[in-house]
Amino acid sequence: MRPANTASGPSRRSVGQRRRTVAAPPPPPRTGLCAAWSHHAAELAVPIGAGLQRWEENPSVAAMVRDDLLARVLPGIFLPPDLLRTAVERALALGCALGGQLQSYHVIAGPSAAWVFLGGPPPSPAELLSSAHRGSIIGATVRTARLHPHEVETIGGAPVTSPLRTAVDLLRFCPDHVTVPALRGLLGGGHLTERTIWRQLQAMGRRPGARAARGRWEALLGGVDRAA
Repeated sequence: MRPANTASGPSRRSVGQRRRTVAAPPPPPRTGLCAAWSHHAAELAVPIGAGLQRWEENPSVAAMVRDDLLARVLPGIFLPPDLLRTAVERALALGCALGGQLQSYHVIAGPSAAWVFLGGPPPSPAELLSSAHRGSIIGATVRTARLHPHEVETIGGAPVTSPLRTAVDLLRFCPDHVTVPALRGLLGGGHLTERTIWRQLQAMGRRPGARAARGRWEALLGGVDRAA
């Protein structure tokens, strides 16, 4: 009778048990411009990031902006206008311009959100909403706000306040010369209706700025209608 095999080494069962306990490798880190928002945004942002141009602010550059040869996204950071033709391009352009300052909780808002939807010259300053401490970004206004999921749309992997939230924020925080053209564009482009805006303002009750926004809407509505 042959002796039992006493060779050392793990059995098949023990190997299987070990394999089941091995942790999955962590996901690769996000890299690239706009990666703070999403991998999708980072992928779409590659050609836009390649087109970023940094110029010293001087009269010659200002003339190029006036002649639509350059678009100033943030102070000293420019893009050719043909890279800003779509809402996706405009949203990602702002993320690219922010570079390492961009955080996952930054949401494009206010005049910048209206620009994403409507196009035209990029607003100055840019505007972001943040659920965290707002911090400071040169060339941008960062406000702290709590946003509900239905108040944010994803455009090319970038978070942007919905047209309705955008309109309400314009009425709450922006001067007439910014608010009226943006509201006219949102209404004329079919993004919103007057009734939708009024219902939302009414539903805000006594939230900060709601009463003033309702008064501004009633005062501006005639101006918006005439402009449209």
